[in-house]
This record gives sequence, structure tokens and C-alpha cells, in this order.
Amino acid sequence: MKKLFAVVGGLILVLLAVWLGASVYVGRSTEKFVATITERNKPGAALRIVNVKHDQSLLSATGSFDVQFADVSAEAKDGTPLYTAQATYKVSNLLLPQSAMRFDWHIKPAGPRAQALKDLFGQEFDLHGHGKLGYGGAARSSFSLPKLAVRQGRDSFDFSPLAGNIAWGAKTLAVDFKVDRLSMRTAEYVLDIQGVSLLSDVSDRQRGIGSGSLSIGKVSTKEFTAENFVLSSTTTEKDNRVNLSITPKIASLDIAGQKLRDLSLEFAINGMNSASVEALSAVGHDSNDFRMLTADEQSRVKQALRTLVNDGFSLGIPSVSAKTDGGSVQGALKLEVLPAKGPTAAKFSTVDSVRASGQIEAKGRVLDNKQRAMAMMFGLVVPTKEGLRAGFELVGGSIKANGKSFDIKANLDYFDEIINEALK
Repeated sequence: MKKLFAVVGGLILVLLAVWLGASVYVGRSTEKFVATITERNKPGAALRIVNVKHDQSLLSATGSFDVQFADVSAEAKDGTPLYTAQATYKVSNLLLPQSAMRFDWHIKPAGPRAQALKDLFGQEFDLHGHGKLGYGGAARSSFSLPKLAVRQGRDSFDFSPLAGNIAWGAKTLAVDFKVDRLSMRTAEYVLDIQGVSLLSDVSDRQRGIGSGSLSIGKVSTKEFTAENFVLSSTTTEKDNRVNLSITPKIASLDIAGQKLRDLSLEFAINGMNSASVEALSAVGHDSNDFRMLTADEQSRVKQALRTLVNDGFSLGIPSVSAKTDGGSVQGALKLEVLPAKGPTAAKFSTVDSVRASGQIEAKGRVLDNKQRAMAMMFGLVVPTKEGLRAGFELVGGSIKANGKSFDIKANLDYFDEIINEALK
């Protein structure tokens, strides 16, 4: 029996040593990662991480670093950025069943303008959260921001508390947050936004594959009031082609004495070459949104654009619609860049490679008599039994609009020159 207890006790000690050793290893790996974080700063980047400090013990760590906003003005004397932020964190790297690491973090203003911001809002701006790192490398964290309010004479600014979550992995990113209300009032301007929420789920950050939506319950200014606004976007990939759809919708809009309902507009780009999209995304990321391109990056961008154009794609507005008290409007627009027939080195020709079509139909009394007569006089629309219609078709350098044809080949030569110069 004593031998059994000794064996079990020895096994427990070994497992405990492995557990603690693995926890220490995680801490040391974190320390190495933090030590190289400034090496990820890219020349000309809008954000830079500097002044990294990390204090690692066996099972925990604390640290801080500054985030500099390069696009914001700097002090004239020494070039110090006027607006910087300081991030502080506490990490526990003791391995637990549900996570390899837990961390708490805070981001607060720093630099020359930190005190001015604190005086403006009457409190410290403190974005903070609590998160954890899973064993598969996926991480998630909550984040929140307290209420912010400013009163200066008759001017005011109010920002309700913000609360949300963020999760990320090697390729993925998911974000959600809510804000109850944001309002700003001055002698000349009024803005009141209520019920803001955002959802985003990206499965491939490099290529932007995923979906997202921004919802706003109500927006009011002196000029208009809009209710139930939703902006949704989806990017998918199928058969090595990337498709993008962006759709804003508004349940009701009161503006300039007009009341509009059920407004919807879908914008879509379909059939983009996946490799080209990925190449352009990679260069954009490395060059800080194409701000500073090396000769090699310029060559890669032009090659990606050539492939994108030669493979063909389509873009347009598959649907647009709205209702008024007197009628409704529906329409669509499509432009296609056809796949190249000849060798990829051949010059692009709008006449041979582009076709487009579109139509819009108004039912009821969308326009008053004067507006209707003016539109018909200029040939912009044709009458129908239910209202008005306009449409066009572009094929082979000839455009047909509302029953009339026009040859525009000479006009398209100008666009060919611009496109071919960009693809050289």
C-alpha cells in the first residue's frame, strides 16, 4: 500500500511539475512575442507601437506600450505626436482547463493632449476589457467604455456607455458592440443617434471573406429623420471567385417635406479573381493602404489588376427601391467586364469588353406634373400605363436609351487610354 501511495504521489508531482512547467513556458513565449512587437511597425503606418515594457514572473506578467497615431498632428518643437494612447495589461499564464491565459487591459489617452481630454470630458477616457486565450490559439475579450459627456455653454455632446466583444484567430475576426445613444447639439448643428449595434464575422481577414451589419434605430438632424437603418455586407468565395454585396436599407426617411418608406439599395461586385483580390489585399496591408509602394509592389498591383480585368467580373446595383405617399420606384443597374478573348498582353478595349444595362420604373405620382413634363421633354423617361420608365443598354460601343441609339465609340477611346496606362 505504501508503494502504491508513493507511486501515485510521484505521479501527481510529475503532473504538477509538467503543468507548472507548461505554464511557465507560455509566459516565456509571451515575453518573447512582446519583445518583438515593435518590429511589426511598418514605415508610414497610421499606427505605431512604441515604448514597450514587459515584466514577466513565473505565472503572471504586467506591461504597457504606447500607440502613436502618425496621421495626427505632432508638436512643432520635437515632433512628438499630440495624440497617443497608453495600453496597460495584466496577464495570468497559469494553465486552466478552459484557457491557456487570461488578461485584463486598459487603453487611455497619453501624451501632450491627455490632460486636455480629461478636462474636456470631466473624467478619464478608459477603454478596457477582460479576455482569454484558448489552447488552439483563438482569443476573445470583452471591451467597454464608460459614458462620455461634455457641456460647454449651450453646446453639448453625450455618448452612452459602449459594450462589446471581440474574438480573433489566425485568420478570423469577430466583433460586436452596442451603444444606446450618441447626441451632439450646437447653435448650428443637431445630431441624435439612437440604438447603434454592430456585428461582424470575418472568416478570412487577408481576403475580407465574411459578413457584417450596422444597425441604427433612429437618426435625427435639423434636415432629416431616418428610422431603422441597416447596412449589411457579405463577401463570399466560390470556384476561385470573390463576390461582394453591400445593402443599405431604411424603413422610413422624412426629408425636405418628403416621406419615403422602405428604401433599399443593393450594390454588388461578382466574379472577381480570388488570387487577384488576395494579392491586392496583401499589398494594401503591407503598404498601409497603398500609401507607400515599392517598385515590386507596384508591379504586383498591376499584375493583379490585369488578371482581374482579363478574367472578367460584374458590378452594379441589382436592385434599388423606395415608396412614397403617391407611388413607388424600382430599378437595377449592371455593368459587365467580359473575360478577355485574346492574349493577356492585348490592350483593353471598352467596346469589346464592356456591356451594361439599367432600368428604373416609377409607379403612381412619384413626380409632380412639372417634374414629369420636364423629364419627358429631355427624353429622360417614357410614359407607361402605371407611370414612367427609363432604361439603357450599352453593347459594342453603342448605347440605346429610351428607344434612341447613339454611337459612343470615340468617347470610349478616352477611357481605354486611362485603363491601359494603369495596367502597363
